[in-house]
Amino acid sequence: MKFLRVFALILVSIVWISLTTAAQDSATAVHISGRVPVVGASTELSAERPVVMPANAKPQPHPGNTWTLLATLPGAVIHDIAFPTAKIGYAVAEGGQVWKTTNGGQNWTEVLNLGYPYYFYGVNALSSKDLVVSGFYDSQSFEGLIRWSKDGGQTWSDDIVLTQTGWVQRVRFQKKVDGLIMDLVGGAENTAQYTTDGGAGASDWTTVVDNTDGGWFGLEFSFLANLHARASGINFCTSLDGGAQWNCGPSVDSVFDGETFFLNDKLGWVAGGEISPNVEGWVHVTTNGGQTWSGRTLDGPWPIREVLFLNSKTGWAAGGNVYTAVGGIYFSSDGGNTWSLDVNTGSEMDACADKAVKPGFQVWCAGYDSSFNGHIYSTNVD
Repeated sequence: MKFLRVFALILVSIVWISLTTAAQDSATAVHISGRVPVVGASTELSAERPVVMPANAKPQPHPGNTWTLLATLPGAVIHDIAFPTAKIGYAVAEGGQVWKTTNGGQNWTEVLNLGYPYYFYGVNALSSKDLVVSGFYDSQSFEGLIRWSKDGGQTWSDDIVLTQTGWVQRVRFQKKVDGLIMDLVGGAENTAQYTTDGGAGASDWTTVVDNTDGGWFGLEFSFLANLHARASGINFCTSLDGGAQWNCGPSVDSVFDGETFFLNDKLGWVAGGEISPNVEGWVHVTTNGGQTWSGRTLDGPWPIREVLFLNSKTGWAAGGNVYTAVGGIYFSSDGGNTWSLDVNTGSEMDACADKAVKPGFQVWCAGYDSSFNGHIYSTNVD
């Protein structure tokens, strides 16, 4: 009888565990990717998705790189950086800030400060003097804009308003005439802006619907020299004509994606993460242009906000969560199949850039801490 009672208890336990697991598998939760903007009244980027338990995958150990903290920029919530040369670089931040370095990131000078409620989220340097910044003016409405400088940041154009129904994120150009900007949030349909003639004025940009499901995209999107573009967030979307037409499908990750980096039309990566209900980040890899994707090759303790690969093997995945003071930069030497932690910064890392230098490359990554100070790190690789 004692044996039967024990067996019955075990059987009940197995049934309860099975029911609980089934309930978890079928349950959904509101997953929050982040809040935009960081300073001031913010909008949550979130979606209701199936409950996914953290995998807690351990990064694979292999030789990494030595990163140096080059500079700390006071009060700079940095969201993008650009280096047209190995010496000259630009960083943009919330509060309408643009910073410039002329010695490879060792020292920085603020060349524009419009103050709040301006928020800059993108910068593209077409040359050392010709650059464009993008972002939004948050006056209790949606107003996406860009500004141009033709003299390395000494003088700037007035606001060029591209949309009054969304916040624009990064701006990217190919061949100095073909430009693309992905909107962040707005109405029921998500939009993008594209230009084919350099985008000097508002009339040079065309607004298109890139995602009929609405929602949002991650800060980083891919824009190749052949004008093939890819962006991900709530959905994974592709354009083969410079942003004029889009084709969208489900996100690669079962929760959602965010950052998108393609080296060419075959090899690409998407990354993402959440700050609730878990603080977690992930990376997926494709080798056939997105026809199929790997599972999570990195499942780490903070969201991934930026992916950068120099070639088919060498790359980084940077990120963090400013609200829990975690962040850092992961490194891969095998195309993103395995990862190791290069540096734990304790800051949310949002942007990376690279430039060829003898005998290899210099890489910069930038972010910000919970005191809203910007941090710029750098490493050199052969």
